[in-house]
Amino acid sequence: METILVDAYNLMHKVPELKVLLKQSQDICVDTMVAKLQSHFTGSGRKVVLVFDGHGQNRHMKNIDVKFSSTDITHDYGNADKLIKALIDKYRNKKLLRIVSSDNEIVWYARECGSKVQSSKSFWGELKDKKLKQRIANQDINEKPQFVTKGELEYLLKEFTKKK
Repeated sequence: METILVDAYNLMHKVPELKVLLKQSQDICVDTMVAKLQSHFTGSGRKVVLVFDGHGQNRHMKNIDVKFSSTDITHDYGNADKLIKALIDKYRNKKLLRIVSSDNEIVWYARECGSKVQSSKSFWGELKDKKLKQRIANQDINEKPQFVTKGELEYLLKEFTKKK
């Protein structure tokens, strides 16, 4: 099973719509990220771990984990980068790890360990693309068109006004 480690603050600061939410409220931004990740990865056989700097309470929701670099009950890693590196080190099959970050130090470390790497923007774009494809797939293929172009109208008039 693939595990995706996400440098969460890096993602929030690289993706414009998350940046806007972050300015409003960190909690709203985190909840939005978790909801989008759950809708994308539920049933996929992949686990996602969002890694945050700072103090907080770790959470687990289905296949999404939220981890903080400092908690009341675990080792204080100091920052998300150190926690991400520690998680990479603990993982047995590093080829089944995908690290999502645009932080050069994290990217370099993950590659050196043999893990896959994906930029924050690319990762979020993958989520948006899937949602768009689902929307298109859910549309009724036989649905009447909203409008007819001039060329289509001329063709139809010619076809249906032919004298036989």
